[in-house]
Amino acid sequence: MSDELTISEQGQIADRYDAAVEKLIDDSVDVRRGAIYSMQSIMTDSPRTQPAVIDMLSKYIRDRATKKSAAVDKAPDIQAALYALGNRDPSHDGDAVIDLRGVRLRKVELKGASLTHADLGGAVLSGGDFEKADLTGVKLKLAVLSGAHLAGADLTDANATRADLRGADLTGANLSRADLTGTRLDRANLTETTWNGANLTGARRPEGDLPEVTSSPEATSSSEVTLRPEATSRQNRPL
Repeated sequence: MSDELTISEQGQIADRYDAAVEKLIDDSVDVRRGAIYSMQSIMTDSPRTQPAVIDMLSKYIRDRATKKSAAVDKAPDIQAALYALGNRDPSHDGDAVIDLRGVRLRKVELKGASLTHADLGGAVLSGGDFEKADLTGVKLKLAVLSGAHLAGADLTDANATRADLRGADLTGANLSRADLTGTRLDRANLTETTWNGANLTGARRPEGDLPEVTSSPEATSSSEVTLRPEATSRQNRPL
């Protein structure tokens, strides 16, 4: 009986998933948003479907936010999809990766979200709220997060090469072992930022106060490390 019940439940989940996918192309934003909420519920009820939901919602966002910049306060369906992705249980991701490469979204609300190992390469997410978000291993190559709120965010092992973090709030953020090669950090708030093992080769900051990161096992913050004289002189040159 238990096996029959499991098969029955699996069939119901499949039906719910198929119905939600069909509604994702509806003309009504409210219908589409309802379908996204349904997919979020499906991930909770059936963790084995989570990789498929991640792929579907990632594609949904890319299809609607890569050709022109969208403000999420005017796109509640996209914000709902971001919320569903950011509030899932990452232990059920399997091989799925949140893929938001090239999306153009202003002022996204992802405070406390889990975006571990997400691919945001080339994304434009200016002014987004990522406070205390889990961004470990995230791919931010060529991404634009100017003016983003990243206070307390965990960017351990992030790849932010040539990213634009100008004016971003990185107060208390953890950038341990992050690759910040060529990253723009002009006017960013680096108070108590942890840099242990970060790669700051060619990082650009006219203020000239980037740290000299060492291989010390102890985490260091921007208020504790010494400055690189060569970086200071180089980064004070006009850009």
